[in-house]
Amino acid sequence: MKQRLLFCSLVGILTACQHESDIQPNSTSIASEVVGTYRTNFYLDPSCVAISAGQMPYAEVKAQSDSTVTLVYTRLSPTKTSRSIENVSLTRESGGVQLRVGNSSIGSMQTDRIFTDNGMEKQGKLLRINVQNEPENFLYFAGIKQ
Repeated sequence: MKQRLLFCSLVGILTACQHESDIQPNSTSIASEVVGTYRTNFYLDPSCVAISAGQMPYAEVKAQSDSTVTLVYTRLSPTKTSRSIENVSLTRESGGVQLRVGNSSIGSMQTDRIFTDNGMEKQGKLLRINVQNEPENFLYFAGIKQ
């Protein structure tokens, strides 16, 4: 009787002690979430309604470190111009990721409702940039991650 009890206990212990995979913390950096190319359309930015689809402005976010990126905004119409903002720091907040230069916020990236080029609504990563250094020198961009 003791042998059967010991055998059953041994079988029970061996089957109960299976290897379980632990939940690992998310090791991706903030920059890796934000890095990419963002394109706009006239649903996201009504000021682009007169621009053809191939001439829409876009923004590229390139990583410098785990929490710092370079933002390159390119406008193709009427002439191709690019504007680069370096050392943009990223901070995670409840609604997404804030983009900051110095102490001022220049934009955000968050998962939100977006509208595709054909007007369909879906969930996606939306980058909003709003920079105004001088009254005639401003930058506004809203785009979805490609």
